Amino acid sequence: MDASAWAAWAAAVTSLTTLVVTTFVGGRREQHQWARNALTDAFVAFLEASWRHSDLAAGPAGTDAYAEPLLAEYREMRSQLTRLRLLAADGVADAGQSLLRRQRQVHDVPAGPERDEALAAASLARRAVIAAAKKEMGL
Repeated sequence: MDASAWAAWAAAVTSLTTLVVTTFVGGRREQHQWARNALTDAFVAFLEASWRHSDLAAGPAGTDAYAEPLLAEYREMRSQLTRLRLLAADGVADAGQSLLRRQRQVHDVPAGPERDEALAAASLARRAVIAAAKKEMGL
């Protein structure tokens, strides 16, 4: 083989190596970006459902029209918590589970001082979820 053949061969190997490395690194970057976006979406949906649940619970109560929207928001939180369990560390899932329990307590207690206490506990648990989310996402 002459020098030009070796040069062509070296160029082909270099191109192939570059292609493999770029594909691997690019694919991992895209996968990481997808996971981060999915995690952000799950955090936002979970927290929005929690706030809607608390807003509903703080309003007038005592009718069937009140109970169903509360339950719908609770179910949404449960669904999003499943996504968080799949995408985030255990600490995030634990904080989310704690908030979900507090929201259920809000749902179960009668209006008045007990509900106000339950809403305050849910608010604290929500802050813990936000802190866990920031930590998980490196913010």
